[in-house]
Amino acid sequence: MRRALVLVIDGWGAGFLGCYGNSWLDTPALDQWACQSVLFEQCLTECPAPLDLYPHLFEGSHPLGPVSPNGLMSALAEADIPVHLLSDDPRLLALRDTTPLTSVETFPEVADVAAASPEETTLARFAGVLLDWLEEPAREEIIWAHARGMLGPWDAPYSFREDLADEEDPAPPTMVQPPFERENREFDSDHVLGITQAYAGQVTVLDMALGELLATIEELPEDEQPLVVLTSTGGFPLGLHGQIGRDDDSTVRLYSDTLHVPLLIRQPGGKDGLSRYQGLSRLGDILPTIVSAFGLEASSQEGLDLLEVCLSDEREFVLCGLADQRCFRCDHWSLRYHLPDLETPLNEIDLHQIATEVFVKPDDRWDVNNVADRCKHIAEVGLQTALAIEHAYRNHLPLPELPEELRSALQ
Repeated sequence: MRRALVLVIDGWGAGFLGCYGNSWLDTPALDQWACQSVLFEQCLTECPAPLDLYPHLFEGSHPLGPVSPNGLMSALAEADIPVHLLSDDPRLLALRDTTPLTSVETFPEVADVAAASPEETTLARFAGVLLDWLEEPAREEIIWAHARGMLGPWDAPYSFREDLADEEDPAPPTMVQPPFERENREFDSDHVLGITQAYAGQVTVLDMALGELLATIEELPEDEQPLVVLTSTGGFPLGLHGQIGRDDDSTVRLYSDTLHVPLLIRQPGGKDGLSRYQGLSRLGDILPTIVSAFGLEASSQEGLDLLEVCLSDEREFVLCGLADQRCFRCDHWSLRYHLPDLETPLNEIDLHQIATEVFVKPDDRWDVNNVADRCKHIAEVGLQTALAIEHAYRNHLPLPELPEELRSALQ
């Protein structure tokens, strides 16, 4: 019996997992997931806004182009495989009108208050719904579970924050609502530390919930275990690049702390566990991978079956966008820029109007050192290439090849 669970934790960045190199925060359950999963080191979200992203994700198109009808969801529908979306985010009810999902269900809203125990947190209640699903008789279906996660209440017991503070640290903040701050200067280090401790407290709750989920899956017969995907639609900035948090009324700045997300795929029985892949992956690969796992033909503009392809051979770049912002990523470079507007045809834009930031990858993991002034040719070629790629997405054209200059590392 084939079934799949996609668990999306919003606001969860790749920088807060031990299996992604974090040595400050213990995440034992997530480390155990990694031992039983295929882990993708460099997964990017194409757009960190779920309402913009999901209509494309479910049909196999890119968020910078039009939605492609009769795509991936049609293949599932023809095979009588339902796709149900569950969420604690009431905004996602709008997906009933913009996607061909079989159903969209959101949980009743509850007061956002600090919890007295981990079991009373919003993430634990969300995990409880998935535990109930696992205990039901197995049937062929896909559950896409989207939790507000770190964009929802920071309701972990206050003691979790205190446990992460050293004796000389200021007392961690007590807020329950996720913060949002924007500055054009560096934030106070103690202020960022306190917010980071509060955020890490939420990750600790998530780790505990995922530990219970994994234990329940392991108890199932292998042929009843679902294919499970753990990921996020975008991270949560914690002081880098003049931003803390994300806000519905302000466009988050597209840097690695927002775009680099975890992606772990656990197959029944933990098949191929402890595998790690360095090539570029993106969220648009998830559904093609699941469709292929169900034995169906995956029709996607450029989504890949992550369990079958060699990423380093199949993908050379990922283009991300939100409003007028863009981030173009290839193996050795990341290019960030703003379009002058969204109305001017891309081939009519004066490139001199666009200021670019360039970062060396993968060394500059969090986009700290802008080398655009040192690498003007890379900035110019990268911008031209990114605009050509977006033009192809908008017009359903073949994607251009990556220029040779962008295939080389900084010497």
